[in-house]
Amino acid sequence: MTNTNLLGYLLELEQPWQILQIRNDLRSRQVDIWIGTEAPKRSWMFGRRPSVEQASECVWRHANLGTMRCVIHASLSGNEDTTDLPWCGKVDMPFTRAMALKVTTLISHGMSFQQVCTLLDIPVEDLWKFRHRLDSGQAGLSADEVPTATMPAMQAGGQGRVADPDDAVWEKLLDGSTDIDIRLLSLKLLLTKLREQMQAITDKEVRMLKRYELQRYFVRHEKQLGHELAQLGRH
Repeated sequence: MTNTNLLGYLLELEQPWQILQIRNDLRSRQVDIWIGTEAPKRSWMFGRRPSVEQASECVWRHANLGTMRCVIHASLSGNEDTTDLPWCGKVDMPFTRAMALKVTTLISHGMSFQQVCTLLDIPVEDLWKFRHRLDSGQAGLSADEVPTATMPAMQAGGQGRVADPDDAVWEKLLDGSTDIDIRLLSLKLLLTKLREQMQAITDKEVRMLKRYELQRYFVRHEKQLGHELAQLGRH
């Protein structure tokens, strides 16, 4: 069995999908794999037949191969049925389905974000992005595939009243450039604490985590924060 065939077996590739290219970087412990359908065959009269659809490349982080990070590059036209392909993910998601299921399983067992990031060797910003999509039901996983312990979080999100974690309103709330009338005492205490912390934080990634922490609070307590959310909607 060739290396290409072995990787195809590990990735659960089936026709017409095939590995087009492999790039190993032992120094950075990463393997990049390009996947696509078979190239159009040549016609004896007209040469290579043109592709009907122009494929665009999607990039996802896949489950590790041993100690190597695995990154999948897939050429998709948008018309393929990739619903059940473990090596594939949603176009706007950071992980393949196999990696997404691994992440949700770890979260459901009570692991912290930092523990998940360390264990799977993934960037914290990718995990936050995935968790936000998971909570809003946009992670590309069915309810049957999501572990039970993560379901309450999914049900708490997706109502559309709370801005995305990357929205500028959270940074403005934290730096004090935007202020709102707050009725919920626990939010007052949290915002005071986070603002004090933000004054001493210069690291971009840590500041992002604080924004996400504040946004997650609003998601969890959305029903009690109608007064505050109405004000945020005007900023």
